Amino acid sequence: MSMHSCFIMETSFCRYKQRGKDAVMANNVFFYITYEGTVDIDKIADPVQRRAMQDQIAYFGQTPSQLLTVPHMKRKSLRDVLQLQTIFRNPSELKSYVLPNPERCNVPASTMLVSNDSIVVVDINVPAAHVALHQWQPNTPDGQGTPFLFHHGRNAASSTSGAFMRMFKGSTSSGEDYEFPRAIGFAASAIRSSAIVAVTCDKDIITGGHADCSVKLISPDGARTIESASGHLAPVTCLALSPDSNYLVTGSRDTTVILWRIHQAGFIHKKNPPEPPPATPRTPRSPLPTSPSSMSNLLETRKCRIEGPMHVLRGHLGEVISCAVGPDLGLVVSSSNMSGVLLHSLRTGRLIKKIHVAEAHAVSLSSQGIILVWSESKKRLSSFTVNGVPIATSVLSPFSGGVSCIEISMDGHFALIGTCSSSNYKCEDNTEVADHEPNKSSRKVDISEQTEIRQSVNVPSICFVDLHKLKVFHTLELGKGQDITAIALNKENTNLLVSTADKGLMVFTDPALSLKVVDQMLRLGWEGDGLLQSSESHRC
Repeated sequence: MSMHSCFIMETSFCRYKQRGKDAVMANNVFFYITYEGTVDIDKIADPVQRRAMQDQIAYFGQTPSQLLTVPHMKRKSLRDVLQLQTIFRNPSELKSYVLPNPERCNVPASTMLVSNDSIVVVDINVPAAHVALHQWQPNTPDGQGTPFLFHHGRNAASSTSGAFMRMFKGSTSSGEDYEFPRAIGFAASAIRSSAIVAVTCDKDIITGGHADCSVKLISPDGARTIESASGHLAPVTCLALSPDSNYLVTGSRDTTVILWRIHQAGFIHKKNPPEPPPATPRTPRSPLPTSPSSMSNLLETRKCRIEGPMHVLRGHLGEVISCAVGPDLGLVVSSSNMSGVLLHSLRTGRLIKKIHVAEAHAVSLSSQGIILVWSESKKRLSSFTVNGVPIATSVLSPFSGGVSCIEISMDGHFALIGTCSSSNYKCEDNTEVADHEPNKSSRKVDISEQTEIRQSVNVPSICFVDLHKLKVFHTLELGKGQDITAIALNKENTNLLVSTADKGLMVFTDPALSLKVVDQMLRLGWEGDGLLQSSESHRC
């Protein structure tokens, strides 16, 4: 065997399997004198034996030097590389791009979803909200200075029904021309719209706040009601989806929290439909007999997207105002002004922990196991572990506005906080979740109050927050009247979509990052691990 063939033989296997049992199992064993360090030619005194050894090396070669003793780390996929190059790495390089024709964007929005091929925008009229489905391609320069491609979605006027309505309305204005389809719903009073709507990974919309106390699943195309589920005895006041859209939690005025299972669009019930009885030769055209039992079996086989209630979580003493769910952590987090923050088990539905905080108007759950709590009247951010242990506290001061939305990064280390000039929450100064005692000096005091830090934040703006320290390390300031109503990040966290109260829709991204992504797609695309294929294989 020549040195060239020996080298090919060695590189055909992992280098760490050069010696020992692993080499034998990998059929990567050669003649013993070919291994490095086995023979020292300088110590061979016999010239004939030394010449023979040199000829052996010249004609048969030596095995290459062993570089590794453990398996080499695999090359990262494109999706993993993109997660390392997010807007949180260098936020000072972000630039804003205002989307054209805001009257065609369906803003201001209550919630949005940004995927690799489309943007779902739900306006603030939840539950009877307009729904827009825009097409776009992130990280794809359009050649005119914009690092993405964007096309407005089809409106109701573009459909046949819209043309039919124009026959009776006559000439319509530009605003009516771009009226997007609207969901049918009757809203309950005094419920914050952004807290009762969410968009699944399948781009379907889930809404609460209905007067009939139900939860509805709405399609993005046509805003049609696909399914309706009931479990609460009062209107739903807040809801939240898990990052993979497999679980939904809803809070209500009846003080309960319900856990639901959400199935994807292609879900089919496991039970096979009953086979119809065969037709007899005498009555080939007679109708098939139907009975109540057979009809119920047919209904059971019909696919159901919202499954539940799986658990009814109890423990709150008042209206539930915020909730979050983390399947990987096995945790459901919910809050109310009367009973603070409660942690329930996703598997059993049992109460695990009660976090004693004076107010909790909004709660969020990080994939790293960090619970973020916002108190509107105290202007305080607090973070806790899943065991309820305080981590950090930050007070936004001076801060005269309110927090309209919170978005957690995909890696769970950062948070984006959108601010507005007015508060969206009901603040009660006399609420106290600690046990009320006659002696005021003996009441419980938040541990987080003792180590809080103060930070100045302008309104309106988007704050970049480190969840481990609760420090605002960057701020995107907006103009007067541009109160933030909704924000959304794409899966790779390379693009940030922002909706403002003045009916503006803008994208924050790093144009240099977009070029890097395109370059990586070209270099890694030959491996079959392009951005589109990677997103499909990792579909939530």
